[in-house]
Amino acid sequence: MSFDIGSVGRTPASAPSQTARSSAPAPTRAPDTDTVTVDTIPASPPPEVHDAIGVANQAYHNLQAEGTELRFKINEATGKLSVEVHDVHGNLLFTVPASTALDVASGQPLSSPGN
Repeated sequence: MSFDIGSVGRTPASAPSQTARSSAPAPTRAPDTDTVTVDTIPASPPPEVHDAIGVANQAYHNLQAEGTELRFKINEATGKLSVEVHDVHGNLLFTVPASTALDVASGQPLSSPGN
């Protein structure tokens, strides 16, 4: 196998413009009034984030106890998120909307489409 690629040449650089430069100072910009200053970064997430992580962790363990797991993929044709429910052997059981995955992560039970 060979790849015959023609030569790649450089484009000559354009000559620098010869514009007249004035000795006047550049205009100053007024300071932004909508600036935000962050003085500190918290050592740990706020309590409500810890609570949400705990709920999601419990949902994960509930799914494991039921012998199921959620798998997330991007559908290559549509570019949309696909959420699949699989059994412990990796067999696809059914798919759910992304909103259902969020509901499960917030503590709601996962039910099959027929229920």
